[in-house]
Amino acid sequence: MKKESKLWNRNFFLLWQGQLVSAFGDALYTIALSFFVLELTGSTAVMGTIMALVTVPKVLLGPLLGIMVDRVDRKKLIVIGDLIRGVSILLVTVAFRFGILKIWMLMAVAVIDGICSAFFNPAVESSLPDIVTDENVMRANSVYQIATTGAEIFGQSLGGAIYSQLGAPVMFLINGISYLFSASTEIFIKIPNVVSEKSKGTFRENFKDGIHFVLRYEGMIRVIVMSFFINFLFGIIRVLIIPWFVDNPQLGMTRYGVLSAAQSIGILIGMTVLSVVRVKASQKYNWYKISLFSFILMIGVAVLSNQYWIILLLFFLAFGFQMIFNMIMNSTVMQRTPVNKRGKVSAMKTTLGMAISPFGNFVGGMLGEVWNPRGIMFVSVLLAVITVSVIVIHPTVKEFLNYDTTGQK
Repeated sequence: MKKESKLWNRNFFLLWQGQLVSAFGDALYTIALSFFVLELTGSTAVMGTIMALVTVPKVLLGPLLGIMVDRVDRKKLIVIGDLIRGVSILLVTVAFRFGILKIWMLMAVAVIDGICSAFFNPAVESSLPDIVTDENVMRANSVYQIATTGAEIFGQSLGGAIYSQLGAPVMFLINGISYLFSASTEIFIKIPNVVSEKSKGTFRENFKDGIHFVLRYEGMIRVIVMSFFINFLFGIIRVLIIPWFVDNPQLGMTRYGVLSAAQSIGILIGMTVLSVVRVKASQKYNWYKISLFSFILMIGVAVLSNQYWIILLLFFLAFGFQMIFNMIMNSTVMQRTPVNKRGKVSAMKTTLGMAISPFGNFVGGMLGEVWNPRGIMFVSVLLAVITVSVIVIHPTVKEFLNYDTTGQK
């Protein structure tokens, strides 16, 4: 299939608008589910368990389902993923309507949602380089993420008001319909089929094949390892920001909520920058390195500051830079990976990040019991600076990120 030179071609638009609609519905559903479970059970533990059940399948099944993405029709996975999620959430709505809804049903739907996401996300990520030209891959990733993040911010902003006025069933219904709408439009997307690997070994052999491919490129190994360490270290910081704000009378939970919103807006701005600025292949390493160091150092300065407006501004800018280096890494990894290996590589990369972040949260929580949260966060920043310096400032990373898919470096 010949790729169109313009970014907003028919296939990309169909994928983008489907994600925009379903992400908005998902944001409403998440808020409605949280409030509803608390009302129904009065237990934050039950609510946390249900939320965790969405993540667990992505961590446990991610590599396996990533291999599946490289074996089957990715368009079918995308459509089926949205279709299953839509039907399962509508069944919850019907169960609520007839008064037979049970907690185990919500848990089951959470698991189903997690499983669908585990193969849906790698299928989408591995398809983008096949429906836009190489020079538009980074912009396509940025615009796609803008749809997701923007819809989530908008949905979260309206979620509380909609819940108080309409209640959980209506919000469940909206999300179910949004997934079905996405599935119905995604049917018309044209994505090149992957060369089947069914006759080329078992799932285990194909998983090892994905690992062996990554090991061929030291630069790829380094950026993936960098992502792993950043997710761990800032998993520690993320969990300690709350006690830092709670224990400081000049900050407090209200200002923490504003800080969270500032981070989301910063991410959105970072995506917007990459969606309108065409970064040359020869400049990607510099963009990646500068944005990565800027992210870390701005968090470090914010942790040392006692002025709320400075903290707010630095976190806003930091998370804009975070999105820039993440998008450069993700786009380059997908561009450098052959089409029949993208699913497993994408799932491997995502699983490593998702698995280590909760562990960082746990370590941060444990350390916060015995030491000042700001002290722990600052040490984490110092460790991040050292880690980046050792891993990223290396010629293989520059070669990997600056590689031009036309064959010129």
